[in-house]
Amino acid sequence: MNDFPIDIPAASERARKRAEAGGFKMSSDPRTGALLRTLAASKPGGNILEVGAGIGVGAGWLLDGMDADARLTSIEVYGRYAEVCRQMLAGDDRVEVVTADATEWLTGYDGPPFDLAFVDTTVTKFERRDTLYRNLADGAIVVADDLLPQNKWAAAHPDRVERFRKEIMTEPNLVPTLLDWASGLVIATYRTPRAAS
Repeated sequence: MNDFPIDIPAASERARKRAEAGGFKMSSDPRTGALLRTLAASKPGGNILEVGAGIGVGAGWLLDGMDADARLTSIEVYGRYAEVCRQMLAGDDRVEVVTADATEWLTGYDGPPFDLAFVDTTVTKFERRDTLYRNLADGAIVVADDLLPQNKWAAAHPDRVERFRKEIMTEPNLVPTLLDWASGLVIATYRTPRAAS
């Protein structure tokens, strides 16, 4: 079975070509993108978050699944990448690309909770998930990728990923599933902590 998507969104394809031309190797896998599109479609009018915009490949997939009332906030720490991302997504007023450190931004965020979050950065994924969780709606879906070995990994990365894979399965407010598919994913539903009765 070939599960490679055949209908790649125009914005994602533009960003992919730009990434290829510029040697940017951190873009989302197309199969992950297709999953993100499906999940975004499940959140009509949703408030959607992407942590680690890169140059816009993942955002293009999310936008392709979103309806007209949904909104996407995409955070990228590196200004030059954020600017390319804005160029790739120009003309779509459903998205805001924010240049910021995700931990700092999420710590200070006071807007409505997010219904879907795609986490594609190391710090938010591995060390500071607390900053993400406090900004999620009850029932929000969380997706994190790049959990299978890749040539681009630094020497310390395999241990970090292995620790994450163990920790995420016992997080008290998540209902997670690990998928050894595409780049390696976790998909989880977030449950708001309930007060003790």
